[in-house]
Amino acid sequence: MKNRKVILLTIVVIFSAIVFLCMRGNSEKEKVSQFRIGADITLTGGISYWGQQIKKGLDLAAIEYNEKNTNAIIEIISQDNRGQVSDAISIFRRFADVDGVSAVVSVFSPMSSPLRKFAGECKLPLISTVVSAEGFGLANEWSFRDFPSQSQQSSTLARYVWDELKVRTAATLVVTDEYGTDGEKVFVESFLKLGGKIFQQEYVDQNAPSVRDQASKIITSSPDCLYIVVRDLTLGKAVRLFRELGYKGYIVGVNAFDSPPVWEAAGKAGEGCVFTSAFVDLANPAAAGFVDNYKKVYSGELPDWIAAYGYTMGSYICDAVIKAQGDRNITRKLLSEVDTESIRGKLYMDSNRDVISPIGIFVRRDGKNVLLGVK
Repeated sequence: MKNRKVILLTIVVIFSAIVFLCMRGNSEKEKVSQFRIGADITLTGGISYWGQQIKKGLDLAAIEYNEKNTNAIIEIISQDNRGQVSDAISIFRRFADVDGVSAVVSVFSPMSSPLRKFAGECKLPLISTVVSAEGFGLANEWSFRDFPSQSQQSSTLARYVWDELKVRTAATLVVTDEYGTDGEKVFVESFLKLGGKIFQQEYVDQNAPSVRDQASKIITSSPDCLYIVVRDLTLGKAVRLFRELGYKGYIVGVNAFDSPPVWEAAGKAGEGCVFTSAFVDLANPAAAGFVDNYKKVYSGELPDWIAAYGYTMGSYICDAVIKAQGDRNITRKLLSEVDTESIRGKLYMDSNRDVISPIGIFVRRDGKNVLLGVK
């Protein structure tokens, strides 16, 4: 009888210990908080390269964050808006109402600009990149931009072509959305103030099959340079067409040139094109860890500056979301106070809710983008 009591007591102790350990294990698991960041981006179609690279950078930032932190997990939820405004809005609403994300990243002016209204209505922070439209962050306190504005890019370009290329006359060909029209406005105003003359101003839809009619008008006016703001394949094909039609002047533009699909479409006609774009020095020792980790995660692929943008954005957004414990309003406040060092250099959010960072001036030479200077 005594032995039976001992055995029963032992069983009770063991069972109690198991229950305690299970409860403790569950308690430990409950301590791990999980937060979500939405990526409302273009992943398919003719302009998908930018979204794909931003996604890779965002994902890597989350992977690194989760490896270093055991008390919180960040999940990046990426949805393809296919370059359609209606899809972008639907995805944003789902992120806000169903998926419970703490912040949303978007790409491109046409898809990002309409989202600002919904960011304000849903009180959900929107951080947009590859967006150069003027005054983007001024729409409301929930909208932010991390990309050089047209004021920064096109005014710098106008000064460069005037001072260094000795250009005195110009023509413009831009896409019919804020990216193109805002850039044109800044370039033309800056160029005229310097004493230049604008001979022709033409416009094109992003999906137009050709710019032959516009090109003929511009070439007939014989400007010293052509300022062109269109995206990806349409841009590359336009550059090639201008050269095939015999245009001998300078072809200049902004960050749209900084994309492999453009150079593939332009071929040798792209040689000599001058453009401004974001400046990221991936040869800097500070970026070595990022480059190594990127290659490990993406099977030896080397990162480009667009992926670096996604990575740095992901880093400070993850930090803000975790500090805010997922609270959208606190996340918004922390984003408005961004002031940090990164592989892109120092980043800080100004009063217009723009992240300020350097831009470079580049020329296409021997199949490579050669840096001419940093501003």
